[in-house]
Amino acid sequence: MGCSGLLILGLFMNVAHCSEILDQSEEPIEITHNVTAVLGEVVYLSCRYLGDSEIQSAKWIRQINSRVKSKGLAGFLNGQPFSRGDFSEPESVTNLTVQMTVSSLEVEGEYLCEFETEEASYSDRAFVTVLARPDVQILVNAETINGTHFQSVSCSAIGGRPSPQISWVLPGRSPSDYPFAVSESNTAHSNGTFTQQSFLRFPTHLQDEDSVTCEVQHPTLPNPKLTTVRVETYTRPNVTIKAEMVQRGGNEFWVVSCISSGGRPDTDISLALSSDEELEKENGTDSDMQRSSVVLPAAAYEGHNVTCVFDHPKFTQVQSRALTLPSFYLTGVQLLNSETRNNSDDLKRSESLELQEGERGVVIGLEVVGNLPRYDITCTKDDGPLPTGLELVGRSLTVQGPVELQLSGLYECVVSYHHLEATLQINITVHPRGTRPVPPTIRVDLRTEGGHRVIECSAADAVPAANVSWLLPKEFSAECVINHPAFEEPETRSITLPLCARTNITINSSTEWKDGEQFTKVDCSADSVASAAAITWHVGTSDESIVGNLSEPEVQADGSVSARSSVHFLTSLYAGLNLTCMVEHPSLEASERRTVHVPAQRAPLLSVSVGRQRDSHLWLGVCACRGEADGTNLTWVLPHNAKGQTSLHSEYEGRSLRARLTYQFPLALHEGQDLTCVYQFKHGNTEKRTVHVPRYYISAVRVLNRTTPLLSRYGGEPVIHRLALQENDHNQNILLRVEGNVPQYDLSCKRSDGSLVHMEGLAVVFPAGVTERDEDLYTCSASFYHHGAAVKIQVEVTSEFKKFTLAAMICVSSALALIIVLAVALWVCCTRNTSNPNKGQGLGSPEEKKPAMVENNSKEYAQLLNYSIIIDVRSAV
Repeated sequence: MGCSGLLILGLFMNVAHCSEILDQSEEPIEITHNVTAVLGEVVYLSCRYLGDSEIQSAKWIRQINSRVKSKGLAGFLNGQPFSRGDFSEPESVTNLTVQMTVSSLEVEGEYLCEFETEEASYSDRAFVTVLARPDVQILVNAETINGTHFQSVSCSAIGGRPSPQISWVLPGRSPSDYPFAVSESNTAHSNGTFTQQSFLRFPTHLQDEDSVTCEVQHPTLPNPKLTTVRVETYTRPNVTIKAEMVQRGGNEFWVVSCISSGGRPDTDISLALSSDEELEKENGTDSDMQRSSVVLPAAAYEGHNVTCVFDHPKFTQVQSRALTLPSFYLTGVQLLNSETRNNSDDLKRSESLELQEGERGVVIGLEVVGNLPRYDITCTKDDGPLPTGLELVGRSLTVQGPVELQLSGLYECVVSYHHLEATLQINITVHPRGTRPVPPTIRVDLRTEGGHRVIECSAADAVPAANVSWLLPKEFSAECVINHPAFEEPETRSITLPLCARTNITINSSTEWKDGEQFTKVDCSADSVASAAAITWHVGTSDESIVGNLSEPEVQADGSVSARSSVHFLTSLYAGLNLTCMVEHPSLEASERRTVHVPAQRAPLLSVSVGRQRDSHLWLGVCACRGEADGTNLTWVLPHNAKGQTSLHSEYEGRSLRARLTYQFPLALHEGQDLTCVYQFKHGNTEKRTVHVPRYYISAVRVLNRTTPLLSRYGGEPVIHRLALQENDHNQNILLRVEGNVPQYDLSCKRSDGSLVHMEGLAVVFPAGVTERDEDLYTCSASFYHHGAAVKIQVEVTSEFKKFTLAAMICVSSALALIIVLAVALWVCCTRNTSNPNKGQGLGSPEEKKPAMVENNSKEYAQLLNYSIIIDVRSAV
C-alpha cells in the first residue's frame, strides 16, 4: 500500500509540473517597448509584473550608455512609492505605469523597468522617441518691381521634429503652374528641431482668388494643418466718358469726365484733347468710382474731340473712350405759330402782323430755331426802345392793356449766342376803331390744356371785337353768348360738358436694407381730372399725421392729372401699425382712404449644430441665422476653458440676411458640455439656441473567438488572450468587437515588432493561411479622437505533429517519473527489511508492528521524506 501511494503521488506531481511549465511559458513582465512622445505634453510608460512572487522593490531607471545607468526615476522602495523630476508616482508595486512630462528633447532614450523578488530580478526595456510639434506661421508681403505688383506668401513650420513637410493649396490651380513660383528652405537647429519654410510668389494681376492655403504635414498632427490667408486681388474696372454742360459766371462750360468704377487698384487715367491748350482739370474719388474731369468753354470747343485713356493691370492693353463735343447752330427766329416756316439758312427774316385798336391780351410769341443751350433776345422799334405798354417777357412781346395806335411800326428782334445771331423784323399795323362792323367767326371747342379741361368759345376776325360771355351750365351743358354790333340779337352756342372721371387711387409699398437697417417706402397716387388731388398721410388708429414727399403733378395725354406722394421711414418706427393715405378731390363726395399694414419685424431663424469635420481633428459648432435681421450680432456663450477659434460669415440675399458663426474646438475640450449661441437684436432683445456636445467612450475591444485569458493577479482583469489557430487552415480569422458609444472608430492590429496586420472590417485575416510565422503577440487598438482601448492576443499555431509530439513528451515524462518513483520505493522497502531484526515477525499482528515503528521514530521515514523532496524538484522534462 505504501509503494502504491508513492506511485500515485509521483504521477500527480508529474502532471502538475507539466501544467506549470505551460503556464509559465509567458514572460513575467508586460511592457510597451516603443513609446512616441510629443514635446511639451505627457506620455505614459507602461510596465506590469505578471508573476506570482512577492516584489521586494520596483523602479524605472534610464540607460544613459552601455555602462552607465541613472538613479531610480520612479518606483517602490521598502513598500513606499517615490518619483523624481518629470515622473509621477506609479500605481502599485506590480504596476509601474507612470506619467512622464516631456519637458525637453533630451528625455529621448532607453528606460529600464526592473522588479526584484526573493528568488530573482526581472527587467525589460522601453525606448522613448520624442517628437516636436511645429508652430505654423504665415505672412504676406508685397512689392513692386518694374511697375508690376508681386505678392509673396511665406509659410513657416517652426521647431518641428522630424522636419515638417509644407505644400500649397490653390483653388482650381497647382502651385507649379504659371504664374506661381515656389521656393523652400530648411533650417536645422542645435536642439535637434527643424524649421521648414516655403515661399509662394505670384504677380497680383494674374491671381483671381483672394486666398491661398498652406498645408503642413507632420507626425504630431493627426491631420494636415491647413492655414488660409487673404491675399490682395485685382478687379477689372468699368470705364466710360461723359460730358455735362454747366453755367459758371454767366458762361457755358463742358465738364468732360473720364470715369472708372469698380476697379482695384486705382486706374491710371489721362485725358487728351485735339488741342494743346493747358486746361483746368478736376480729379476726385467717390466710393469705388474714380473721376478725372476737364472744364472746357462751350463756345471755344465746339466740335472738338476728347479722348480718355485708361490703364489698369487687368487690361491686356490700354483702353480708350472718345466723344466729339456738339457744335451749336442757329437757323433763325420767327413768330410763334407762323403759317410760313423758315426752311432756309437766312438769318434775317421779315413778317407782318395786324392788330385792332382796343384789342386786349395780345401776346406776340417768338420761336427760335436751333440747338442753343441758351440765348439773349433784344427787341427795338424803329431803331429805338419799345413803346410804353409793350414789354419783352421771356420769348414774347406782351401788350399791357388795350392795343393803341402808337404800337404800329417796324420792330426788330435779335437773338444772339456768342458769335451766332439771327434777326426777325415785324411790321405791326394797328387798325383804328370806327370802321364798318365785320361779324365774327364763331367757334366752340373743348380741349385739354395744362391738366385742365378748357371749353373755348371764340369770335374771331370781328370788327370791332365781339363780346363773349358764358351762361352757367345747367346739368351737363353750357351756353356761349356772343354780342356784336353786326348782330341784331346775341348769338348763342351750346356744348355738352364731359362727365368727370372717378379718381383712381393706388397705393404700394416696398422695403430696402441700408447699413443694417430696414426702411419702408410707401407710394400713393391719385389720377383724377384737373385739378390735382390733395394727399395726406396718417398712422395708426389715432390718425397721427406725418409729412409726405409730394411730387409735381403730371398731366397725362388724356388731360387727367396724376398726383403722387410718398413716405420713407425706418420700418421699426411703425412696425405692426397701419399707414393710411387719405385723398381729397372735388370729384369725391368724401375723402377716400387707402391703407397698408407695416408688418412687425420677425425674429430671425436661429439654428445650432455640432459635429466632427471631415478633414480636421477639430469639431465644428455652427450657429446659422437667417431672416430679415438688423445686423449680424451673433456670439457663442462658451465654458470658461474655451480655446477654440470662431469665425463669422454673412451675406444678403435680397431682403434676407444669412449669417454663419462657426466655432472650432478639440472634442476633449467640451465633451459632454452645452454650447449656446446668442443673437442680440439692436433694440435689446435676444434669441438663444443651445446644442449639446456628446460624451463618448470606448470601454473595451473584445475577441469573439474562443480564447484562454491570462489573468492579472490584481483585479482579475485579462491581460493577454491566448488563441490557438490550426496550421494551414485557410478559413480562420480573429473576430473583434468594439464596445462603446462612439459613432465610428479606427481599428488596427500590430505584431510585436510594430508591423500592421491585414484586416477586413472587424476581423484579422490571414490570406495565405495560418503558418508558424503568424505565431506572435498581436495588439489590436480602437481609437476615436482621444478615446481608445486595446486588447492583446497571443496567437499560437498548432498542428497534428505538434499535438503528437506534446503527447509523447508527456507520456515519456510520466513513464520516467513512474520508474524513478518505483525504484525509490523498492529501495526504501529493501532498506527497511534489512534493518529490521524481527523480519519474521513483520507479518504479525498490528500490535506487534506498531511499537517497532514508533520506536525507531522511523529513520527510514526520514529517508523517504528526503527522497520525496528530491522528487518535487522541478525538472526540465
